[in-house]
Amino acid sequence: MVVTIKCLGLALCLAVVLPIVGVGQSDPALKKAADARQAAQWAGNAEEWGKYTTDDFLVTGADGVVKTKQQRMTEIAGHPITTPATTPTDDKWRVYGTTAIRTSAVAISGKPTRLTTVWVKEQGGWKVAAVQLTNVAQP
Repeated sequence: MVVTIKCLGLALCLAVVLPIVGVGQSDPALKKAADARQAAQWAGNAEEWGKYTTDDFLVTGADGVVKTKQQRMTEIAGHPITTPATTPTDDKWRVYGTTAIRTSAVAISGKPTRLTTVWVKEQGGWKVAAVQLTNVAQP
């Protein structure tokens, strides 16, 4: 159980702190927001992280557990990340006006995982509205 919780925590951290690749070419403000949110999480600064996260944010972990913005802020607060981030593969950003979708793949605790992150432009700034992690089944 403890290992599962630690793996979930690592997965959730990676979902929002992976290096930002290929973003910002169409909207520099999106890259700036993504970089700032990532830096805040790495620093364990939940308040700053929250500035780039919608109030109704939800993250669904690979195990199906759903967490709110407040739950994630509690997990982030005062807990800087010291584990090196895994470089994502198949990292793609698509921007549709005031919505951006990022999809990528990473290995979390050796398990291949797909990530989907939804960004929305809210009150003139980019914020994450949802994150979904999915374990990739082995053939």
